[in-house]
Amino acid sequence: MTGRAWRWSLIAVASIGGLAAAGGPSRAEEPFGQETVEIRPPHQPAATVRQSHRHAHRGHDRPHPDHRTAPGHRHADTADRHGHGGHEHGVETENLFGFTLGSDVEEAGAKGVALETAGRFGKRGGRYRAIAQKLEFAYGLTDRFSVAFGAFASHHRIAGVPGLEDVNAYAFNGFGGELRWQLLDRKTHPFGLTVHTEPSAQTRDELPGKAATKYGAENKLILDTELVKDRVFAAFNLIHELERVREHGSDAWENGSKIGVAVALTQQVVPKTFVGAELRYLRAYEGLALRSWTGDALYVGPTLFLRIAPSVWLAAAWNVQVAGREAGTGSRLDLTNFERHQAQLKVGAEF
Repeated sequence: MTGRAWRWSLIAVASIGGLAAAGGPSRAEEPFGQETVEIRPPHQPAATVRQSHRHAHRGHDRPHPDHRTAPGHRHADTADRHGHGGHEHGVETENLFGFTLGSDVEEAGAKGVALETAGRFGKRGGRYRAIAQKLEFAYGLTDRFSVAFGAFASHHRIAGVPGLEDVNAYAFNGFGGELRWQLLDRKTHPFGLTVHTEPSAQTRDELPGKAATKYGAENKLILDTELVKDRVFAAFNLIHELERVREHGSDAWENGSKIGVAVALTQQVVPKTFVGAELRYLRAYEGLALRSWTGDALYVGPTLFLRIAPSVWLAAAWNVQVAGREAGTGSRLDLTNFERHQAQLKVGAEF
């Protein structure tokens, strides 16, 4: 064999040996396994993904306090609390206590309309029924001062009552107003304090139901307080009423006045529903300056207030005269100046 042939033979043998060394199975597995271990760092993104998943999973496992404190959830809770009182600032007390009034007033720019029906029933004898109605529109001039304007109608059905003529009539009964000035706000003071006056000019005398010219005013100093937050409320009223009446066909004016006190307590028994009781003591006098006492009466009875819808409410009261005395008589009750039963129903809306 020539020298060139030997050189080519040696190159072929070396090449085959190199291929055997690189591709042999017994020696290739181990380096490849070691290589895999050494090059694992390039696969860290997969491990990072697994860690990220575990972190998210732990986040789902632990409590979600931010769900409870999220603004949306707080708003829902607040709305529910607002629903209890039917007003964005909680329970409004003006009509919460029946005949007894609360100290809250319309806010600046707030408007309201109400239909009030008051009934008086029962005299010493015969049949006596007097119904007075008032349709009223109220407006808040400021947060502390509100005004209202109303129109009156009346119905009398009187038969066989000693000292009164028989009457059966339904008639328009004039106009009236209302001024409420809040001196203390119960939301920022221990109690609320409001001065309330209702002047009126009417065309009927409310007691006998006869056509007349009548001027009057019902005045109250109102105190109320919240005993238990959004649940229990109490009110106290000082009452002073004046009237000047001249029956049609007569030139004589008759003057009269009343003073009294009223206390009331009410409790929210279920959301938007208040049930309570009130007590009123009234004294009647001849003259505008309490000249001559003519009788007195003590009334007690239940009260009810319902928030029918966020801006619609209903208030009702029924009072019974349980004690009284008429001047110049030994009667147990005064059924000349007052009635045995007095009832009131009011329905209102705010907008």
